[in-house]
Amino acid sequence: MKYLSHILLCLSLLFTSNTFALDQKYHESVLPVIAAFEGNDKAAIVSLVYYPLKRLYPIPDIKNEAEFINRFDEVFNDELVAAIAASNIDTDWDKVGWRGIMLNNGVMWIDTDGKIIAVNTQNTKEQALVKSLIEQGKQSLHASINNFEKPVLDWKTANYHIRVDDLGAHNYRYAVWGINKKPSDKPDMVLLNGDITFEGSGGNHHYTFKNGRYSYVLQVTIIGCDTSPPGWLEVYKDDERLLNEPVVSAN
Repeated sequence: MKYLSHILLCLSLLFTSNTFALDQKYHESVLPVIAAFEGNDKAAIVSLVYYPLKRLYPIPDIKNEAEFINRFDEVFNDELVAAIAASNIDTDWDKVGWRGIMLNNGVMWIDTDGKIIAVNTQNTKEQALVKSLIEQGKQSLHASINNFEKPVLDWKTANYHIRVDDLGAHNYRYAVWGINKKPSDKPDMVLLNGDITFEGSGGNHHYTFKNGRYSYVLQVTIIGCDTSPPGWLEVYKDDERLLNEPVVSAN
């Protein structure tokens, strides 16, 4: 998908191949991961995942080991399994601050406990699933906003239901309802021409939509701590922040 490719492109521009070997103290975190993929041991691999494992919306996150066993091929196809199995611990893995340890400029991330925390690829099986889910999702929306290339976010905060959709070529649209309204209702506000900004190497990013003196900023958490919400909504008037609401539900 273009969105995921854009993330990976930004990551690859931030990092070239490792100049220094991975610190020896992190080898014990990485080696069991490589070994599980070398053995093509699905049970071992899913036991090394930190749940829920986030997937690109509209694909639902993977909640637990049992679910991942059934969805394994959506995430790890033969090509990716082989790439991880053949990875060199000194040249292909890199510790990146608090975010964790990344493989090949962010294709996959693990934490320092050796748990897989992110897989930033999307194979053909997931791509086909995305297309099916997009068509299903369009049918539930108000006619004024059911025209888009792909959905990006579907969030609820304490007071708002928010959608961001890509109309094509990263032309982002923001739609918002009061929390008690339905997606089939006409949105309370629609804004076009949103911008995306990436923050460092972990994939965290935010979308900004302008409406006169007001800015609506959607902060997206890709890699965070255990207590991090999926993201949060900020509203500014000029430089004054008027609202900061964490996401309580993300589809």
